[in-house]
Amino acid sequence: MKAATYNLTDNASKILEKRYYLKGEDGNPIEDAKGMFGRVARTMAEVEYKYGATGKQVKELEREFFDLMWALDFVPNSPTLMNAGTGQGTMSACYVMDIPDSMEDIMRVAHDQAMIEKFGGGIGFSLSALRPKGQGISTTQGKACGPIHVLKVLSQVGTMITQGGKRDGAHMAIMEIYHPDIEEFIHCKNTEGQITNFNISIGADSNFMQAVRQDQYIHLTWPLDRTYYDAPIESMDGRFIKASNLYNEIIKGAWMNGEPGMVWLDRINQDNSTPMLGQINATNPCGEQPLLSGESCNLGSINVGNFIEYVDTPVPNTFFDEERFATVITTCVRFLDNVVDANQHPTEYTTAMNQSTRKIGLGIMGFADLLVRLNIPYDSDEAIKLADKIGFVLKEQADKISAEIGKQKDSFPAFDKSPLNKINGGAWEAMRNAWRLSIAPTGTISMIANCSSGIEPLFALAYKKHNMSAALENMELFYINDDLKQRLDMSHTAIAEYLDDGHSIDGLMDPQLRKVFTVSDEINYDNHIKMQATFQKYVDSGISKTINLPSEATEADIAVAYDQAWDLNCKGITVYRRGSREREVLVSTANMTETASIEAPDSRPPILVGSTTAMPTGHGKMYVTVNYDKDQMYEVFATIGKTGKCQAADTEAMCRLISTAIQYGIPAEVITKQLLGITCCPVWNNSKMVLSLADGIGQVLSGSGGVSIHANGHGDATTLENFSEIVVGGSRCPECDGALFMSEGCSSCMECGYSKCG
Repeated sequence: MKAATYNLTDNASKILEKRYYLKGEDGNPIEDAKGMFGRVARTMAEVEYKYGATGKQVKELEREFFDLMWALDFVPNSPTLMNAGTGQGTMSACYVMDIPDSMEDIMRVAHDQAMIEKFGGGIGFSLSALRPKGQGISTTQGKACGPIHVLKVLSQVGTMITQGGKRDGAHMAIMEIYHPDIEEFIHCKNTEGQITNFNISIGADSNFMQAVRQDQYIHLTWPLDRTYYDAPIESMDGRFIKASNLYNEIIKGAWMNGEPGMVWLDRINQDNSTPMLGQINATNPCGEQPLLSGESCNLGSINVGNFIEYVDTPVPNTFFDEERFATVITTCVRFLDNVVDANQHPTEYTTAMNQSTRKIGLGIMGFADLLVRLNIPYDSDEAIKLADKIGFVLKEQADKISAEIGKQKDSFPAFDKSPLNKINGGAWEAMRNAWRLSIAPTGTISMIANCSSGIEPLFALAYKKHNMSAALENMELFYINDDLKQRLDMSHTAIAEYLDDGHSIDGLMDPQLRKVFTVSDEINYDNHIKMQATFQKYVDSGISKTINLPSEATEADIAVAYDQAWDLNCKGITVYRRGSREREVLVSTANMTETASIEAPDSRPPILVGSTTAMPTGHGKMYVTVNYDKDQMYEVFATIGKTGKCQAADTEAMCRLISTAIQYGIPAEVITKQLLGITCCPVWNNSKMVLSLADGIGQVLSGSGGVSIHANGHGDATTLENFSEIVVGGSRCPECDGALFMSEGCSSCMECGYSKCG
């Protein structure tokens, strides 16, 4: 076993201090990293007393658990780090709840949701059992409100509660494609303010996909009809619709803003190891953990970027250390199994379900780091072969160790009727955990481990990051990929100066290095999906991965991606077209009943006073002029030196629209938010990245000193408070206002370490 070494970065330490360390009454930390990892290791090791271990054996296991985390070879999910040994909160990251079709059950689920989120867990909901809107209710002679109304209620419950007092709630809602209200569900997030903190996915199956491909019909009725038809049948109740029409609506939504996603429930249930306890109808918020109602995610990830074997031969080489990887899997499975015993759950039902199946989710992170250290491009056959090897070892070793623990401590209670059991035709005489593996979003824990996220490619090679130290608070500093920095053999300062002069990091790399250091947006969606499918062969639950597409991707491209994921036996798919959420403009419902009148601006004053700012961009130096009328912003112009006619025309059009928006009273904050974060050809400007022409103009506007915008010449300037159309793309970090990026099906901030998924 490799000797454990302390390897936390300064920013990782600050993330831990801000979110993870136990605090005293005065709000200050009462532990450090060693204390936190020690607390977690001790809590998990002491579970062994329950099974007859001696004090010496417990101490030895505690040291083994601690060394794993101290070396950053393995990190459990955030709730385990936060709550282990405290007697408060859950150590599970997420739960799943089906919603039965009765008022009593709906209210019980809302109550249980509140308790789960109070304890620190996110929740996935299945809406499929709820009768459609307008369906008769015999006991009251009334009409059903429908699942979308229930979803809005659950969303309101979620807005009241911060998970465990430490992060906003995360939710998933899934509805089967055959539900009569499916079209309303597909579009339920088109209006801002009604459903927040929810991801949505469609529960599809093989029949639906076949119906799409054969241009057949499905039958939207209640109870659900999961077959497909050559043509509508007039004698049958309900409504017939072409499967391809519904599919196209789903694709359109995914193209617009990444939602809805899609999961294939029949494929998920093929791996259901406890079907006698029920069918799996939903997943956790990020989709990697399909679960029975009441079950939870007990997750942890191995940092495979640390498993490099250096061979000092006449020709030095590096290899993946498969032997040490297998050894670490053994310890991690035991660790996560002990989490099940040490855990506490918010309700009697969730406690009983988790003890019955004892599911764990061991996964990996740092995969992109491993590839670059082995000189393997992410989008290559060699990368797929390595993924196949890692997946195979992960599954074989996890299954083996769970079976051994099952013989030592007994199998999970539902094993007697499980298809895993040899008595029932399975392959195992014992099994401790009904499921063993899950590739979960690693969000903040990958930042703690200073590694790449999950099985995702590198997101960026150089970027600004919010430094969280008190001495340097709010300073934007350059962060350059550590592996690339070593390969370039340049100091951090030299690279930063090069970037600050407006150059791209690409200019420092030769073609071979550029091929190895490929970032997510440069990888074709075909390779993203192949990677997901390769790991899915070995993972009994699911995989959280974002299929990134360029901004110019079409709806047809999205459809091809969905089709490919289905053909390659994935259990689900989440796509993100670059820039789609940043540009999303939704209408607030606060003042929809009022009729608004928009007055034309006064004619342009003959004399305006302005200022011009020079801004480097990837298309050349840009000069942005902002003119004011009586201290109020009035118009914007921008010119670019040495650029083509098309770029000049696009810039002029953009500035004309900005100026028109200003003159019609749209708040400067709204305009700026739409511009900032749009990415084309990033360059550096005084330690700050200029992502595109639009982003550069946005930076000039945001730095205008907070001057009010022109207000139609009729009184006070329009403000965010009295403006009814607001931008809610979710593209800015709620903690530092940095740009969010989509990875592993989750929004994360590279500047301060915030992650929607913890």
